[in-house]
Amino acid sequence: MKPRERILKALSCGIPDRVPVIPKIWVDLASRLTDTDLVDVIEDPFLALRVIVDAGFMCGVDGVRQFHFPKRAVEMENGKVFEVDDKGRRIGEIDMLGGLITNLYDPKDFNIEDPYRIAHNHFWTSDSSIVVNMHDAKRICVPNKMFSEEIGCGERQRKVMKSTEGKIALIGDCHSATLAFYVELRGMNPALIDLVENPKLVHRVMEKGVAIAIEKGKFNMDMGMKILRLNDSVANMSVISPEHWRIFIYPHMKEVCDELHRYDPNTKIYCHICGNILPIVEDLIKTGIDCIGPLDPLGGFSPKDVRERAGDSISLMGGVNTLSFINCTPEKIIDEAKRCIIEAGERGGYILGSGCVIPRDGKKENIRALRAACERYGVYRRHRLAEEQELIL
Repeated sequence: MKPRERILKALSCGIPDRVPVIPKIWVDLASRLTDTDLVDVIEDPFLALRVIVDAGFMCGVDGVRQFHFPKRAVEMENGKVFEVDDKGRRIGEIDMLGGLITNLYDPKDFNIEDPYRIAHNHFWTSDSSIVVNMHDAKRICVPNKMFSEEIGCGERQRKVMKSTEGKIALIGDCHSATLAFYVELRGMNPALIDLVENPKLVHRVMEKGVAIAIEKGKFNMDMGMKILRLNDSVANMSVISPEHWRIFIYPHMKEVCDELHRYDPNTKIYCHICGNILPIVEDLIKTGIDCIGPLDPLGGFSPKDVRERAGDSISLMGGVNTLSFINCTPEKIIDEAKRCIIEAGERGGYILGSGCVIPRDGKKENIRALRAACERYGVYRRHRLAEEQELIL
């Protein structure tokens, strides 16, 4: 099977030739692995797409995520990197040790009526809330799918797709429609307080998040991508309660899944919710999502725990501790991956991956060990995992 075919089969709860491999490689790790200057990635949106693909090839994975960066001009001083506007004014320092987000000195530099800012909203933040009230929520613009073409995302993505020629699957990003989106505009502490004290504002802003995520998804599907990622790494039970998840996250996530599946029933959507998700496994299935990930063991559960609750009604992705990629040997990674494969992939419907984003210092040989584990323990014969001895024969 080719990588995309293998992944789509697993996402359909089917049995491919072997377990696919999709660790979460982001641009910081990809830049280090490919010896690319991270500042160059910040300045060049095409390089941000390309470097992840190159790292994916280097590590032998089946699929990589694609993240559309804004084009930012920067200047450096005393080891720090600052974003500057078109007049050369510094508008904020870029977090080079974290998410490469510009921390704006003035929240007014984030215009919620500017489609370019909203299309890349997760790359700018502020110590003060960008959205304050219902009036602000109403003002948040929703860039349609054609806007991504207008700003060059389509042209850049097509170049990457042409260069890969089916040798690796590309995964489109819808970003977040729910709590992660809300936190970006309100800040973490105000956002969590709003779940109790200002629920109307939460729902109103998330309605905009839903509309934006849907347009991003349609853009990706129009590009020919059949695999989409919907993120909400904040909305896990390590942060909020199951009750709050069902009130605030469930209806909006379901709307995104319903609309994107209506647009293209053959497209598969997986969620990225790190932390503890055990109390909401059944609810996640009801949203219509096709796959639950990334099965973060740091959330205090195992792939087996999720498979026992989910049964074979949904596919699963992830499971390998992110810290293992910096602390363990390839042999240890293979052992850990073997356990994940057996616990979650005995009857197919499983993709091996990292429990969240692999740290910047993750070792290439440890990422490559995931592929080795799948080739050793993740091959299917006669609708079940083949024994290692059988593979040798």
